[in-house]
Amino acid sequence: MLLCIILSHGAVASGSWELIPANPVVGDVMEIRGTGFEGESTDVLITFEKEVQVVDGRYEYLLEDVRIPSGFDNRFTVQATGVDDLNVRVKMLLWITKTAEAKDGVATVSQAGVPPGTYKIRIDGKSDAPSVKLKITAFQEMEVDSEGSFSYTYDSKSMPSGSFEVNVGSIAKQVELQPAAGNIEGDAEKDFKSEKMWVAGILAVLILFVAYLRRRKS
Repeated sequence: MLLCIILSHGAVASGSWELIPANPVVGDVMEIRGTGFEGESTDVLITFEKEVQVVDGRYEYLLEDVRIPSGFDNRFTVQATGVDDLNVRVKMLLWITKTAEAKDGVATVSQAGVPPGTYKIRIDGKSDAPSVKLKITAFQEMEVDSEGSFSYTYDSKSMPSGSFEVNVGSIAKQVELQPAAGNIEGDAEKDFKSEKMWVAGILAVLILFVAYLRRRKS
């Protein structure tokens, strides 16, 4: 589902890594813990996709509380498919916008040298399609210690539930991000409320019908 070309600058194909927790839930702070890596640094890429509906010729996707941790060469890339153009707006103190026109329906915006911090990111643009596909990749170069180990944390609060890909050096793994329990409960509560409203509506119709029959008999 997710395709990512890995270009490892600081490490060779060595070592292993694990994700903690192994079955993350939206909102978890995930730790990528690596051991046995060679070289002074290694690349970490996290990639996920999101399908966004187009309304009145425009699409929009908002990422809240995107946390960029400390590291080297922080950068991210947004690729939009099925669009006329792409705007990526990042709120630091003020909104900063980068725009790209689409070629054959695909537009890409990249930003390097992103300082550590917590940001709000809005992705939007024009499209004639019913929906567009967004592919978002966060890249960071991590320092490997003298024992070949490193630890990298990533806050999943801004990510949608579903499949995403983690690449460390040249080792890629698919991970399933589960929806937060609050969202599941919220959906169940909505369904319960809808059911109650539906039952109440039927009862109201029955009461009115019985009243109408009584009036005709009298």
